[in-house]
Amino acid sequence: MRHTLLWIAALTASAVADPLTTIPLFRRSDDSGIIRAAADELDSGVLGGKVLIGTPPQEFTMAFDTNTGFSWVRGSRCKSENCLDRCTYYARRSETVTSTGQKLKVKYGEACVETTIYLDTVEFGGLSVENMPFGGAYRMTGFDAGFDGYLGLGRSVDFNKTHIYSSAAQGLARRDLPASSFVGNAYQQGTGMESAQFGMFTTGSSDNGFGSSGAVTEDDATSDGDATNPSTPPAEDQTSGDSSTSEVTSGGFGFFKRHYDEPAGYLVLGGIDKSAIKGKVAYIDLVDSSSGSANWEVPISLVRFDMDLILQQKKHAKALISTSQNFIYMPYDQADIFHEVFGGKFQESTKTYKVKCSKIKDMPRLKLYLGDWAVEVPAQYWTRVVDAPTDCCATRIARGESDRDWILGTSFTNLFYTTFDPLEEKLGLALKKGQKNDGLKLIDKSQD
Repeated sequence: MRHTLLWIAALTASAVADPLTTIPLFRRSDDSGIIRAAADELDSGVLGGKVLIGTPPQEFTMAFDTNTGFSWVRGSRCKSENCLDRCTYYARRSETVTSTGQKLKVKYGEACVETTIYLDTVEFGGLSVENMPFGGAYRMTGFDAGFDGYLGLGRSVDFNKTHIYSSAAQGLARRDLPASSFVGNAYQQGTGMESAQFGMFTTGSSDNGFGSSGAVTEDDATSDGDATNPSTPPAEDQTSGDSSTSEVTSGGFGFFKRHYDEPAGYLVLGGIDKSAIKGKVAYIDLVDSSSGSANWEVPISLVRFDMDLILQQKKHAKALISTSQNFIYMPYDQADIFHEVFGGKFQESTKTYKVKCSKIKDMPRLKLYLGDWAVEVPAQYWTRVVDAPTDCCATRIARGESDRDWILGTSFTNLFYTTFDPLEEKLGLALKKGQKNDGLKLIDKSQD
């Protein structure tokens, strides 16, 4: 499985400023303290937004990343090919920066970024977090155009518990750093936020080839590559769809997509948008963090394609909820079994499978057993059109790298209102308001 792996290398001596406890962190849009921030679609359903770093502020387009709570941008020292002609962070131009000298390397599957950790003011959507730890990349492999870095919305990386090496020859001492999560820092620093819970949802636009009902559209063709992850399948063309407005109530954080003349999404801090959901939220306990997991991972016990194929999952199998990857990644052996049953042809270049469009109407529902809930996904949601005139379609299910674990990317998360609760260590899924009765379901296993 493509876990995000983190480790810290040698330190250089530098003072680390204490985080402020009372600072104006957000702009109130009304008396309830709700915060909204525009988001843009970067590629294949992955969303991001404009982030300001430093004083005076330097602007970056950063992808929302729930894989990890560590944020990073391309740094001015980066000479890698994919750093050229991109927005880069210049530490020397900021009056509020502290360079810790610590080195953090982050691996995303086959991609890798090596960073120097800085503390600086980071602003997004009206939230201004001072002394926010983030990485300035000085070496990158496997990343492409489309964004300048990742805004970490995953579970916080506790640098004080991360394995750190000191250089005895230089007499360097270990210095503590604040935890890394952007939302977590905003909540901890006395902002008045009622909850650290946050969530994501899209509206009825047909991004990823989905119409307002989730049906596949014929202009859902693929292109050559994915900017957000080098090992993900190709990106897809996008078409517009219906937009809707919403009212936010306290309890979470979310974004949603609209027409192209409006932002592709919104980040909403300080409340779950109850007007955007249909029915109740299905909360799933995360995998026990004492096992070493620091991501939004939930247990997965069984996978069914109606009665045509039943796949019992291995002991301790888990599914990573990832907004920085776009497909559903199955364990590689299960992916091959599944597509062999349903006539899928493996494409080595994309790790995905082609199927006949004419066969999709007869394909079964995908049913995932996640914790105490079952998620039922009709075939029109996990397939896409490549070339309709030649009856060429493909699945949104790709061959993963793990023989046990799953990754549920935006092809899954964009179907639901997905909410994250870092304090209670739960993940919630809810059907979006206006969802048609087309078979997309959340089922309490006790009633299944």
